[in-house]
Amino acid sequence: MLTGKTFVDPLEMPFSRRGSYISLANQNGGSNQFGKSQLWISTSRIGGSGGAPGDLNGESPFRQVQVELVKDGIARNCVYHTTPYELIFECELGAVRFCIGDYKYARCRGTDGLSLRLTPKPGMFGMAGITNLHDGTFKVTFGSALLLFAPERGAMKETGGRLELAPDEDGVIDLVMEEWLIDPKRRERYMSYDECVANVKADFDGFAARLAPNLPEKYRERGMQAVWTVWGLTVIPDGETPYKRRMIKMMRVIFEGAFSWQQGMHAFFLSHDPDLSWEVLLSSFDVQDANGRIADSLASAGAGGATMKPPVQGLGLLWQMEHFDISKKPKDELEYMYDGLERWTNFYLNFRDVDGDGIFENQNAGETGWEDGSYQRLGFPLACPDMNAYLALQEEALAKLGRVIGRDESVNAAWEKKSKDTIAKIIELFWTENGWVAMNVITKEKSEPTSLLLYCALLLGDRLPRHIIDRSIELIFESGAYETKFGLASERPDSPRFHHGWCSGSLGTPVQALLALALEYCGHRELSKRIAVKYLDTLNEHGLYHIHNPFDGSMEYQTPMFFGERSLFLSGWTAGCYLFFAERYTD
Repeated sequence: MLTGKTFVDPLEMPFSRRGSYISLANQNGGSNQFGKSQLWISTSRIGGSGGAPGDLNGESPFRQVQVELVKDGIARNCVYHTTPYELIFECELGAVRFCIGDYKYARCRGTDGLSLRLTPKPGMFGMAGITNLHDGTFKVTFGSALLLFAPERGAMKETGGRLELAPDEDGVIDLVMEEWLIDPKRRERYMSYDECVANVKADFDGFAARLAPNLPEKYRERGMQAVWTVWGLTVIPDGETPYKRRMIKMMRVIFEGAFSWQQGMHAFFLSHDPDLSWEVLLSSFDVQDANGRIADSLASAGAGGATMKPPVQGLGLLWQMEHFDISKKPKDELEYMYDGLERWTNFYLNFRDVDGDGIFENQNAGETGWEDGSYQRLGFPLACPDMNAYLALQEEALAKLGRVIGRDESVNAAWEKKSKDTIAKIIELFWTENGWVAMNVITKEKSEPTSLLLYCALLLGDRLPRHIIDRSIELIFESGAYETKFGLASERPDSPRFHHGWCSGSLGTPVQALLALALEYCGHRELSKRIAVKYLDTLNEHGLYHIHNPFDGSMEYQTPMFFGERSLFLSGWTAGCYLFFAERYTD
């Protein structure tokens, strides 16, 4: 009986490569068990903050063309194997190897006399969506794009709404699958299969050497999966999409977009590659409206939604300035960063401060990034200490960057004073001896101090009085509070408002990342290491998902969540955090 061995299982992360919109995936909620495994050629050209338009519980448009291995007219049971560079689809009679050798095309090769059957999903009006171009190639509808099948060896024909590639006299099939947004035409030359593998290997191995040069042995296996996840979710500007710079997408299918506040965190997650970490931070400002609001997410289909996420770009910029000499960056990039950051900061001051006190409020839960945080029950406009801590850091970053690029010192001093005033107001409004609270600025009602999310205000570090830092740490780590065997719970488990969720009790990547950094900034690196190692061990055991159960460490949401997908895929957000923790907080 065949069994599949995987470097990364396509059930956890569809097989792809940096810059490509072609993926290879199993069936939704499938299995790699012999007799159950399926393989689909899939497209990731779908929407940004939740997939394609339509019903959130409807079927995903991700999987487009089913692949089967055929002998004597019979589709054979298969399993698959993966390396960082190839997916091998194997039946008892042989195998076909797949490699996405170029951003725009994949190639497959088989030498065992097997035929390849390709069955596209029905297109408009139930039609197969296959067009014979009468030059040996076939065009197939591929979601919002087109896929050209161009055989290099073997003979392809259409039969009953599907394509079959029969082997040549030597038992060989060799097929190129090229994605197009306009009418396709076969290239004069494609890389050979071996050239495809060599190209991918050089790209991935070079990326890994830059991004994770010092992974400890205990974290090397999962760490290489994390590198591969970040690599596969990295977009490359290609002139066909709105992306102007490299960005890191969140995950395949259900959040197939690059989210702005994640780029702010990747600025320190990925800092072993200074050029990449700077570029993803800069990318945050590539989609800003006339008021200065940054788009929540950016996908190949454009910006997603009329909301935004928290202003953590200042935190990312301060990290960059603390660890690198950014004065060596191109002047136009520094000016672009400053202008974007200033407009983003002024957006909050001009459009999210209804009472004019210099503390901004969110107008809906989506803007907080903590959509089901327990304090959302207060209603809106809602002011929070963590959100305003990000803004205070951003104001400070403007002062520091202004000095780097030579802005008038009166302007820099004004931003510096504004940051200090914001911090003073945060303490006045949100700190209590029982912990940090949020407040509805209209009703003046305050939340219970049970949400760990609000403690991200500790990112202010020694800008806060020592007694507030000490009491906050006491409250986080006191018996029965937030610390679990697997990391920090986002809501106290003994709180009446605890219910797992996204950030109302579960372990979420940004909570672990921001609190670990906050504890370090507060002078408690030993606590940062403690939390980081717990989270690393959780991810080692249960996978690079961005939501885990606080009681057993397992992945949360193992039932259909968005677009009918039966589980989450691996998260670029979490993979970046894993690399940051493994490199920074382990011996």
